[in-house]
Amino acid sequence: MSSAQMQKPQEMPAPDDASHAALDLQLSEAEELTNQLKRLLVRYESALEQEGIRQQVETLERWMESYRRGLAAARKITENGASLLTQMRQRLKLAAEELQRLEGEGGNPASKEQAIEAEEFLKASRNIDQVLPNIEHIFCADESTQKQKETETKHA
Repeated sequence: MSSAQMQKPQEMPAPDDASHAALDLQLSEAEELTNQLKRLLVRYESALEQEGIRQQVETLERWMESYRRGLAAARKITENGASLLTQMRQRLKLAAEELQRLEGEGGNPASKEQAIEAEEFLKASRNIDQVLPNIEHIFCADESTQKQKETETKHA
């Protein structure tokens, strides 16, 4: 396939979908290039072998496949990473609060194990608070995710 065939006119995405559209385009192009290299290896295996370059094409194809997988993972992180971390943080905070509530209702002091467990929940939650801004920064979280986090931070 020629480079002219690979370049298709692209619709202009909405501004808030720009990062998703850019990743989708990169992923699509990487998949196409990876497939082209695979076809080259299959169709011209003998010629590539005779010239001693088959291994180089295989290496390039493996690199492209790794790049393609990385883009797919980046898209998933962009779409879900911040919300998953936010949900995990909330779940940990709720678990710690539940342990503390049970302690208060029962009138008995928390056991050493319960106190340690509650503290671990809170430490993990605070650690997520440190990781979350980095995920959002690196993976260009859209405005709605940013607003959701700000709202949750105010209510936490």
